[in-house]
Amino acid sequence: MRKLLSCLMIVGLIFAGGCLPFEIPFSKSSSEAQQVEKEKTEKKRFIPEALKGVDLPPAGKYAGDKYDWAKVKKELDRIPKDATGSQILKKFYELAAEDYTPYFEFYETFDPSNIEVTPGPGGLKSLKLPEQKSVNIMILVDSSGSMAGKVDGGVKMDLAKNAVKEFADQMPKGANVSLVAYGHKGSNQSKDKAVSCKGIEEVFPLGAYDEKKFNQALDKFKPVGYTPLADSLKYAHKKLSNQKNAENIVYVVSDGIETCGGDPVKAAKELNQSDIKAVVNIIGFDLDDEGQRQLKAVADAGGGEYSSVDSKVELDEYFKEERRRLYNAWAEWARRHYNDAQNVAREKMDELERVTSEFRSVADREERRFDRMSEYLEEERGFEFQLLYNHVKQKYRERAGYLRDYRNYMENKLWQQVRDERDKVQDHVTDKRDEEQDKLY
Repeated sequence: MRKLLSCLMIVGLIFAGGCLPFEIPFSKSSSEAQQVEKEKTEKKRFIPEALKGVDLPPAGKYAGDKYDWAKVKKELDRIPKDATGSQILKKFYELAAEDYTPYFEFYETFDPSNIEVTPGPGGLKSLKLPEQKSVNIMILVDSSGSMAGKVDGGVKMDLAKNAVKEFADQMPKGANVSLVAYGHKGSNQSKDKAVSCKGIEEVFPLGAYDEKKFNQALDKFKPVGYTPLADSLKYAHKKLSNQKNAENIVYVVSDGIETCGGDPVKAAKELNQSDIKAVVNIIGFDLDDEGQRQLKAVADAGGGEYSSVDSKVELDEYFKEERRRLYNAWAEWARRHYNDAQNVAREKMDELERVTSEFRSVADREERRFDRMSEYLEEERGFEFQLLYNHVKQKYRERAGYLRDYRNYMENKLWQQVRDERDKVQDHVTDKRDEEQDKLY
């Protein structure tokens, strides 16, 4: 009997609480399932750290383009007159809250970086000094007998030496230079051919430029013999064989083709395609058409360029042109990067402005809809003004304020980062251009 009374009391308590006995387990299971589903949804939706305390529910039933005022009014008509402010606000969110996740993700993953700066003017005849990389310039001077001939302006050998001297004087600081003479042994007589063809000598060893010693080296050879161009290129190859991590450039000043039976085209190709990747430039001095054709083939095989000169003025101009070319190349390099950085920054700023404007429009639209819903409850349903103003309007407007502050902060922050990245690139290329151009003159 006592057990029966106890059971009846428990049942009575259950009914007094407005619940049926069989509803308890289902209610608990449903609540747990809803909580799990909510957690899954929250994990998928990205909320910025700065807005973690702000009420940011998933998109409402009639959010965005699904908004239908007639259907919203029917939902509002179902709100009981004794509903609390928090219950009304919750209903507003369920009906018309916007999903700001795409905007949050845009801001938080936005990349303000600008273009990558490519290496400065390099290529076939560049004298630039790459960072963390040495530059080796070998100048091979033809000292065969034909270089004793005259052209407009003087003796070819004297003119060549003067031009090489001026060229070396103006080389970038830090570059290593070598001066090699070939064909300066024996004579151009057949009896001395073997001696002359082996006559290849580095009169200024590869190293830092020393004006006094370099000028002395220029006086060590005279034009007397044959033209062992192929073996001279092989000699340069051997000298540069341990310079794999450097930029290696070979200049050949010659007035004639190979006369020692070698294959200069093959030698130039091997030099260029080896690990040292040396570039071979040929300066043809007072050559006929056949001579120009052959030396151009050597330059092409060496990955370089062939230039033809016929007088002192042209020879001097060749080396001056090298500097002018490089000077202008640095100017063009800087201009291109500067403009590209400006364009990339402008595109990113435009994208920021577009997304921010869209974010602002969506937030303003949401607030207008909430205002209309609140007015409807007050004017058509008779809800108290104070209840709606203090516990609904102020809440969603406070929420709108947090969103506005976040939006303005992120826009300004990212704009500044875009500008900083742009300025960093533009300042770098401008400074680099000035630095490299100063080295040339």
